[in-house]
Amino acid sequence: MLLVRLIHRLLVWFNVLFALALVLTYLSVYVNPENFWFAAVLGLFYPMFLLINLLFLVYWIFRWRKFVFISLIAIILGLNHFNSFIQLPFGKTKKDNADLKVMSYNVNLFRLYSWSDQKASFHDILKYISNNQIDVVCLQEYFTKNDGYNKEDAERISGMRVYPSYLLKRATTAYGLAILTNLPVINKGEIAFSNSLNACMYVDLLTGNDTIRIYNLHLQSTRLKERNFNFLLRNEFKIDSKNYDEFRDLVSRLGVAFQKRAKQVNQVLEHINDCKYPVLICGDFNDSPISYTYQTLTKQLHDTFKDAGIGVETTFSGIWPSYRIDYILRSNHFLTTQYSSPRLNYSDHYPIIVGVKLKR
Repeated sequence: MLLVRLIHRLLVWFNVLFALALVLTYLSVYVNPENFWFAAVLGLFYPMFLLINLLFLVYWIFRWRKFVFISLIAIILGLNHFNSFIQLPFGKTKKDNADLKVMSYNVNLFRLYSWSDQKASFHDILKYISNNQIDVVCLQEYFTKNDGYNKEDAERISGMRVYPSYLLKRATTAYGLAILTNLPVINKGEIAFSNSLNACMYVDLLTGNDTIRIYNLHLQSTRLKERNFNFLLRNEFKIDSKNYDEFRDLVSRLGVAFQKRAKQVNQVLEHINDCKYPVLICGDFNDSPISYTYQTLTKQLHDTFKDAGIGVETTFSGIWPSYRIDYILRSNHFLTTQYSSPRLNYSDHYPIIVGVKLKR
C-alpha cells in the first residue's frame, strides 16, 4: 500500500512538471532568440510535452481523479498552438472558387548536387507544376546548371516565366530562390540577409485589376551535419570529451540559427509593413509553429493551414525537424479556399498548394 501511494505521488509530481514544461513552450514564442536563444529550444519539444500530457489526461480520466485538471488546463491554455499542429475537419468544406492557386516548395537543389544518390528531380517538379495549373510558384533552394538544367529549360518544361534571385552564382551553376508565374509582374525585389545563404525575394503581380505582392522567403537553415544526426540517433550517450564536443557543436548550430532567424524575420516583417498591397508570404521558415518566427509573422498574417488544412501536417520528409516548417501566410485581404500538401518524393520537403480568393 505504501508503494502504491508513493507511485501515485510521483505520478502527480511528474504530471505537474510536464504540464509546466508544456506551458513554458507557449511562453517561449514571445522571447526574441537574439536576446535569449535557449528559450527557442523549448518549442522543439512541444509535440513531446503535449503527448505526455495527453497520456496523463487519459490516465486520470480512467482513474476518475481530480488531477485530470492539471493536464487539461495546460492543454486548454495552448489551444491556439494546438490548432497550428492539428486541424479538425469540422466545419471545413473544400471550395473551388479560388482567384489564385499558389505553391511553395523547397526543391532541395533539384537533387542536382554531386553527392546525391537519387535521381535528379528538375524535370519531375517542373512537369508537376505544368500539369497542375498553378498560377504562382515559390521555390526555395532553386538550383540551375548550364547543361540542361538552366532557366530556359525550367521555363520550357513548366510553361511559366521564371524570376530567379541568385544568392550564389558561378560560371556554370547558380543557387537561390525563384518565383514562377505567367501573371504580369510589375515590380520585383530582394531582401538580403547579412552573413547568410538564405534570403527573401518578392514580386508584385497584376491579377485582374488588383495588384498583390508575393514574398518567397527562406529563413536561416540549421545546417546540421551528418555527425549531428548520428549523435542524436545514437542509442547510448557516454560522458566523454568526444560526445561533449558533439553536443557543443549541435547546440552552437541551433543557437546561431535561432538568432539569425529572429533577425531575418523582423527584417522581413518591417518590409511587409511598408507594403500597400495584399500580401502572400510563402516559404521555408525552418521553424515550427511553436517559435518566435511563426509567432512574429502570424501577428499580422494568417496561416492558410489553419484556414483550410485538415489533420496533422508535416512538410519535411527527413528525420528532423519532423514538423511543419513550410508555410503560406496571407494578409486580411484574402480568403483561403483550399490547402493541400501532396506527398511528392522529389525533395526532402513536401510542397504546399493553396487556393486563395481576394476579398472584394
